[in-house]
Amino acid sequence: MLISREINLITSYLQTAENIRGGFLLYKKLNAVITGIILIISITTLTCSCSLLSESLGRHTGFSESLKQLEENIRSEDWDKAETSLKDSKKAWKKLKPLLQIDIDHDFVYDMEKGLTELEAYIDTKQKPDSLSTVLLIKDIWQKIGTL
Repeated sequence: MLISREINLITSYLQTAENIRGGFLLYKKLNAVITGIILIISITTLTCSCSLLSESLGRHTGFSESLKQLEENIRSEDWDKAETSLKDSKKAWKKLKPLLQIDIDHDFVYDMEKGLTELEAYIDTKQKPDSLSTVLLIKDIWQKIGTL
């Protein structure tokens, strides 16, 4: 009787140990799957970051449309509307900048801000050629950001 009781105890212990080992293996597999998912998400985020979304971000914030309107106002020499469009563009750019500068070269951000500042001076002094060339340059930079 004592021997059978000891055999039952040993069998029970081995089954418990096997259950623990099986649980540990399950834990290791689950950990590997979670790590893989996190790795895939990280790589995807780094390679496909905000620049792929710049066109939709531009539409969402109104940046693309305000640049288009700004160009039209400069071409028609409607300086009051151009000033309003520039303010709208700057407001939209402030929303976009933190999202984009994670992924894009800082030279693009610098060039965009420099262009917006220069454009403000050209519009204030009603210089059509300089205003038009600067807004076209800003639109070109914006287009390049979308193709990075």
